[in-house]
Amino acid sequence: MNIGSSIKIALAVGALFLLLGNAFIIYKNFNTEWRAYQIAYLKMAQEKTADPKIKELLGNKSPRIEQIVVSGFGKERVDRCVTCHMGIDDDRFADAPQPYKTHPKIAGNHAYRTFGCTTCHDGNGRGLSVTDAHGHGKHWMEPLLKGDLIETGCAKCHPAPYLKETPKLQAGAALFVRKACIGCHKVERVSNGKLGPELTKVGAKWPVEYLRESIVFPKANSVESIMPIFQLNEDELTSLVVYLKSLNGENLVMGPVTNYDAVKAWKAETLAVVPLTVESGRQVYLNKSCNACHSINGEGGKVGPDLSVYGLQRTKEYMIQHHINPRSLNAGSIMPDFPYSKTELEALALYLSSLTKLTFDNAALYSKPVVTIAK
Repeated sequence: MNIGSSIKIALAVGALFLLLGNAFIIYKNFNTEWRAYQIAYLKMAQEKTADPKIKELLGNKSPRIEQIVVSGFGKERVDRCVTCHMGIDDDRFADAPQPYKTHPKIAGNHAYRTFGCTTCHDGNGRGLSVTDAHGHGKHWMEPLLKGDLIETGCAKCHPAPYLKETPKLQAGAALFVRKACIGCHKVERVSNGKLGPELTKVGAKWPVEYLRESIVFPKANSVESIMPIFQLNEDELTSLVVYLKSLNGENLVMGPVTNYDAVKAWKAETLAVVPLTVESGRQVYLNKSCNACHSINGEGGKVGPDLSVYGLQRTKEYMIQHHINPRSLNAGSIMPDFPYSKTELEALALYLSSLTKLTFDNAALYSKPVVTIAK
């Protein structure tokens, strides 16, 4: 075989492979999930239409990529979700299965073609397969929000105190305060804790699974974590995860200047001046969520020391110094240093000094069992 024949054979083989490659690409382009969904939708829409002219238009319509470009809410988004979810604003598909089902009505003016989809639901708006569009790719940080987690998207335009239609978000925010998370973690315009990591943008940084795991077992993702394990039921855990996921540093209502002024005003807030009474000290104890970690006569948490008879154990001076800087008197303390005014410190010390009686139930709870030695 001469060189000319070899070149011809090589060119022929190359041309064949190129032809096969192009054929494969054409096949893949026509055999896509979104195309199959559109064909099925158009067929169902024809069946639900009585007008013969509209039926004819639907019958002649070819599948194509549909998209919404959203530029008025934060970063520019290109949402192709309507390529598959074509019945999103078609009331005839209220009882249809996904992806044809009509989107539930939302209170207020929420035009889908104005707000887009990923503004509220996250996911990858440019994706054209279920895996890509729902954000389940390996390196996509904003997977599709489902179930209770959809409430996190509302917080972008409706920040605290949050909408009544977002009960999990409201409950999570309240739990964040009640469990004294505010003492250790900083969240801009909410808390100024310094003992643990800042959580202002934690929802944008970590996926839901990471947040959940870090609450259930803090050392799972940080072996040096000193965060205690709180006893939360499933409903409380879900609410707290929803709240943390909503903290993404994105506020679509405020511009950067407005947000700067709001943060500046928050930092300038003065601490409360309270009466120097035992009752006001008890209110300080509750307002700072001390009962999340400390127990008094059987009521409260078990993370920190029991305070039932704390008035017999420490002086007022010790109490005040301990609350100003817990580690100045106990180097191993994990108690956060909450901000207190002078009157709050003194009132709190008055209340703690009044704790001198141990109830019978609490005594039974903490008493050691009697050990009998057989003779």
